[in-house]
Amino acid sequence: MLKNLKKNKTLYLLLLCLCILLPRTLFAQEKKPKVALVLSGGGAKGIAHIRTLQVLDSLHIVPDLIVGTSMGSIVGGLYAMGYSGDSIASLTKNVKWEKLLGGGVSLKSVGAEEKSEYNKYLIELELKKGKITTGAYLINDQNLREFIAFISIPSYEIELFDNLPIPFRAVTTDIINGKEVVLDRGSLAFAMRASMSIPGVFSPIRYKNTLLVDGGLLNNFPADVAKNLGADIIIGSDVGDNPKTIESLNNISSLLFQGNMINSNIKRPKNRQICDILIDHAPYLTYSTADFFNVNEIYEEGKAATNQNIDALVALSIKLKKFEQKRHHLPITKNEFIFDTIVYHNISKSNLALVKARTDLQPNKKYSIQEIEDGLGRAMGYNNI
Repeated sequence: MLKNLKKNKTLYLLLLCLCILLPRTLFAQEKKPKVALVLSGGGAKGIAHIRTLQVLDSLHIVPDLIVGTSMGSIVGGLYAMGYSGDSIASLTKNVKWEKLLGGGVSLKSVGAEEKSEYNKYLIELELKKGKITTGAYLINDQNLREFIAFISIPSYEIELFDNLPIPFRAVTTDIINGKEVVLDRGSLAFAMRASMSIPGVFSPIRYKNTLLVDGGLLNNFPADVAKNLGADIIIGSDVGDNPKTIESLNNISSLLFQGNMINSNIKRPKNRQICDILIDHAPYLTYSTADFFNVNEIYEEGKAATNQNIDALVALSIKLKKFEQKRHHLPITKNEFIFDTIVYHNISKSNLALVKARTDLQPNKKYSIQEIEDGLGRAMGYNNI
């Protein structure tokens, strides 16, 4: 047969080329596996996620999708936006947590008529419609919202989270209808803030016709969300607590926390099983969800579980080398903004003029980021609005 083919030189050369090119063609057509990174909620313990990001950077593994809940959505949202693991570590180590979680505005922003009462009382009460109330949450989140908005500026013009340097999903809970809501568009700062709205601690976030709170209530380790979005390989970083024992449920705070997490705890074992690489921080973390003043120690503790999975991560890195990776970097950031329109919500008519005067921000005028922040601070420094 070979002799006959050689007689037909054209056919012979064609088959020879096919034999040479076929392996290359098959290789080129091999589909890159979709790699997802899933980051659990866990309050301050979520700082441990950062070490995982740094290792991914060092191994040149760029996920195709990031899914986060609560603190995992903050860390994951920043990484999806283009921040490196090192830059996120620097942010968390240098931020003034007492100011961020204290809620109070700067004294210079407080109205002159209220300066004498500023920071004078441990608990502040509100009078609404003749009734005294402590409000719907413990922590005034003004400083936190400003911080998240500030560090999210690089994503300002990105509407769809699939268009971020790394596609992203933030898991939240619709507390009105008891449903899981996965945010995939809109303001990234809004999505991150909504995902971490612990009921009773932070104010819930208005969204369409409902209120969004912490995604951890229903799905604190959302590996199933990544799987449903087509992930072929799931890297999961879980800082959640191991199941509670009867002996450990011996105080009000532990019982309340356990009660809030019942639905999420039911899903957690299955979500952990579907991870291809599970970075389980629980055995190594000695701090609680509220220990934001120990972020350096939590970061160091995050190294243990990550290091245990180095071999698996290196193997994945080698596997992905034959494929083109996404470019992971921050979008170009604007330093100045012009408002087309400024809309004021939930401000009484009697106070609207005062709010406008204190913010001193006008449409169709250019402002720096600092000028916008100062204007908002002046408005928030007047409690009667």
